[in-house]
This record gives sequence, structure tokens and C-alpha cells, in this order.
Amino acid sequence: MSKCYPVVLYPSLILKFLVKNNTYNVKSSHSILKLSQTTPLTLKSSSYIQVLFLLVGFLIPLSFRLLSPLWLVALVWLSISLGVICVISPNYHKPAVVKNISHRQPSTVINKKRNEIELSQWLNGKVLQPTGQSDATAGVSEQSFYQVINRIFPSVIQGVAFQNSEFSYPYSADFVLLHTSGLSIDIEIDEPYVGNTQAPHHCTDQGKDDTRNAFFTNGNWIVIRFSEKQAVKYPLRCCKVIASVLAQVAGDYIYIKKLEKIPLLPTDPMWTTKQAKKWARADYRKTYLPNYRK
Repeated sequence: MSKCYPVVLYPSLILKFLVKNNTYNVKSSHSILKLSQTTPLTLKSSSYIQVLFLLVGFLIPLSFRLLSPLWLVALVWLSISLGVICVISPNYHKPAVVKNISHRQPSTVINKKRNEIELSQWLNGKVLQPTGQSDATAGVSEQSFYQVINRIFPSVIQGVAFQNSEFSYPYSADFVLLHTSGLSIDIEIDEPYVGNTQAPHHCTDQGKDDTRNAFFTNGNWIVIRFSEKQAVKYPLRCCKVIASVLAQVAGDYIYIKKLEKIPLLPTDPMWTTKQAKKWARADYRKTYLPNYRK
């Protein structure tokens, strides 16, 4: 497990999908309208002259013999002459053939839909389902973070329960994001100690989070963990991390495009039990909680 936040954990099923579809290298592209023209109709000048003299030498005597009166002969030859002039003109060519793409969708949209369909089929029936709403108490910073993340990802749900047969109580996810492709993401906010008891929490040497992460990844959920400090100070940057996961896995670049001007999230070191106790004595959480900003 990484020693710094944010932490992004992918289930093996998702990793296999990434390798199969090579979505690590997906690049946005745009349709290009190309005009294709047929080759202009041209002949050498000598050929035109030969054809013209042949027509004149053969048809003029014949026309005087067959056509009457004289004005009719002149009219017919005037029409033939104009036709010949148009054909031999160097500027003449057949009209351009334009490919009609007015109803085509940009390739990014097509790729997104295709990728979502493939991912949906890949995950169908293989993702652990929640059992309902959690009754666990939300952290002091979670409600404020929810107000921000919900503006970017309207499908995010706060406080969802998952039944775990190994425990008498269900696991509670801080936030879950359910994408239209079927991709499911568990988003967690980790504080270093419990506010009212000062007990160390989410420590790297406790192992509780590793067990919990395995529960979700085995259920084919992606797990994203932020430190409480990151969620409080940089909520939009946290959202950019989530958006990058959606872009990479589901091929959905809508959210990362919205957040393209938001800077990257600074990493935050994880902590041990010893460090958490030290922070609890110093009231470390108060150093960033009052400075919450959206």
C-alpha cells in the first residue's frame, strides 16, 4: 500500500480490462472533414485540335446536305462549338464530392460510448452491491466535502452500507460513485484519530484498512482514499483525482475536462499509531479544519 495519500486501489478485474483495452494510452481525437475531388477532366491540346478538325471536316458537308434552311445549320454548329469550348476549358472539372459528416459524432463521444458498453459487459453481475444506507456517524469534514464533490459528480451517494459476513456490523462507505458504465468507486476520507476519544485511526500499522480495502476490491470496487487534510484544503483537487480514474478506466473525459484548470493534488504522508497519538495530543486536526474552503 502507498505510504502517501491519495491512494487508488484497482481490483484485478479492472486491471485486466485496462490491459485488454489499452486505455492507459487513450488520447482524445477530433473528426476531420476532408473533401475528396475527382480528377479534373483534361486532355492534351493536340488531341483537342485533332478531334475538332475531324468533326469539322466530316460533319460540315453532311450538315449542309441534311439541314435547311441556313440559319438552322448555323444554330446547330454554334451549339456544338460552345460544347467543345466548355470541354477543353482548363478550368472545367466535375463537382467535388463532399463526405457528409453532419450527423456523425466526434470520435471522442463514439469511443466513450463504446468503452462504456465494453466495461458494462465486463463488469455485469460481478460488482458487490450495497445493502442500504449506513447508520454510522459521518466525520466532521465529510458533509462539507460532499457539498463539493456532489457538484462535480451528481451520482455520488454518502454513507452506504455493505454487509460483511465476517463481521457482525456492515462496512460503511463514506461516499460511493456509481458510473453509468457500471464502474463503482468507494471514496474514503481518513482522519488520523477519532475526535471525541483521540484514538488513533487509519494507521498504517493497524491493518484494518488493508482488510477493508481487500473486501471492496474483491467485490470489484475501485477504492480511493484521501487524507482528511486533503479533503478539507483541496476538495476540487481530490475531485480531479476521481475524474482521472473515470477517464482512464471508463474513457469518460467529461469531468476531467471540467477540472482541467484545477492544480494537481499534493500528496500527504500516511501515519503510524505513534504519529497519530502525537497528533492527538497536539490537537493536530484543528490546524486545518477551521481553514476549510471550497
